[in-house]
Amino acid sequence: MVRAGGADHVTSELRVEEFDGVVTVSIDRPNRRNALSRSALRDLAEVLGGDVTRGASGVILTGTAGHFSAGADFADLTGTVEDVGFDDDVAAAVTAIQHCPRPVVAALHGACLGAGADLALACNVRIADSTTYLQVPATRLGILYNPSAVLRMRRSLPADTVARLFLLGERFDADSAQSAGLVSVVVAAGTAVEQAQAMLAPLSIGGRDATAATKALLADPDAGHRAEHWEAVRRELLGSDARRRAVEQAHARHTTHEGQGTE
Repeated sequence: MVRAGGADHVTSELRVEEFDGVVTVSIDRPNRRNALSRSALRDLAEVLGGDVTRGASGVILTGTAGHFSAGADFADLTGTVEDVGFDDDVAAAVTAIQHCPRPVVAALHGACLGAGADLALACNVRIADSTTYLQVPATRLGILYNPSAVLRMRRSLPADTVARLFLLGERFDADSAQSAGLVSVVVAAGTAVEQAQAMLAPLSIGGRDATAATKALLADPDAGHRAEHWEAVRRELLGSDARRRAVEQAHARHTTHEGQGTE
């Protein structure tokens, strides 16, 4: 279970820290290259769906000790149909990432394999340092990867990238992953978390309702058929106190800058 209290939250397999409104969730199983146990996946879903992230302006998902995640912890797999339960836990964590009302940025380094790649690809943005390698070797292990995950990625990635990832089980280094559309940005080794913090820093906690609405709109597969709903959401936000305060602050900054330029 997640133990809450104060700025930092700790489980046996996750580390959760908050700084300047940004929450960093680190998979913390360094002796197993951050392989994902079922308990770690359940804790991750709980953290991302809880008050810790709702009070933030953004979330970083990463791993400790030089790796994002080596994928499933084989100690939790049976090699039988019962392993569908592990798939269900991965899917629940993916859903928590998608439904988290804040932008979730994956800060990748080292191994990003299997279920770890699934989690990373569910994030809104992926920043990979130059040590990152990404692979889903399911077919090589005699597995049909969770169909719902494959179909989700077919909707968001080029068809040839999905085939290379799932059908061929190809291993992508950081640069090839960027070329294939799997990662957004490649940065120097050891700087992915720092770059993710810089990316999220400009977001205002005061604008989190607009951020949450925009994230939901981008994820809505039926948005084109729900124009009236999204127009109503837009109008509600236009009339909100948060938007009024944001406009007043923008006016004040503009007036200050104008004053500084006229002496």
